[in-house]
Amino acid sequence: MSVAHLPQISLHYDWRPGDGVPLVLLHEMGGSLQSWDLVRALLPGRASLALDLRGFGLSEKPPGPVTIQAHVGDVVALLDQLGIRRAHLAGCAVGGGVAIATAAALGERATALTALAPATGVPAERREAVLGLARMLEQTGIRGFLEEDTIPKAWPSGTFDRSGPGYATFLATQLSTPPASLAATYRMLADLDLSGALAELNCPTTIVAGTHDMARPPELLRALAGTIPAAAFREIDSGHFMALQTPALVADLLR
Repeated sequence: MSVAHLPQISLHYDWRPGDGVPLVLLHEMGGSLQSWDLVRALLPGRASLALDLRGFGLSEKPPGPVTIQAHVGDVVALLDQLGIRRAHLAGCAVGGGVAIATAAALGERATALTALAPATGVPAERREAVLGLARMLEQTGIRGFLEEDTIPKAWPSGTFDRSGPGYATFLATQLSTPPASLAATYRMLADLDLSGALAELNCPTTIVAGTHDMARPPELLRALAGTIPAAAFREIDSGHFMALQTPALVADLLR
């Protein structure tokens, strides 16, 4: 694994040269490049780049607000530094939102986009609740919220395995994320508007929903796909954290 010292940020990444157009894999809020390990293991020989977004994993954690434009600039700068000219962008949740915005910014350099339960903004009626959640995380940390809300909703014990490596990675990355990074990301989501980026997409795009995803249910993502010219919609038997919960299904999508 390596660190890229870009003009404005240092990013931790794992670049694996190989066959095909490189996959650029962007993780969920509270995740890291390890969120994609199980999927990458099922795609031996495929060129792929996974990175820790700013504020997460082993990447730099600058203080203050974060914007979607900052994430896009980071990804594009890293691609340029590594000499990756063309890419298939794939992201989950917040990483899906970053993938959408990055694909729009790359234009013809983006050959495909696969967005798993992408975060594209917050309804106006939920904005204050999201900002309140950001404040709470800063004050109390993530553990209570995970145990009382995220795990029961996103990892129901009767549906997804809590004894395997996917759940172990989920817990480790979420619990090690600085509360300030989570709060900054929720504030970014509260003001996020990807309508411009969605309108500018010109690469083959697949919006993927998990049948058991309570945060972004299939009907919401089906409607989102309908707003993107020539986008495909896929529903798979998964949840919100698809790359960790059902890596084989995600690997099949990315082939």
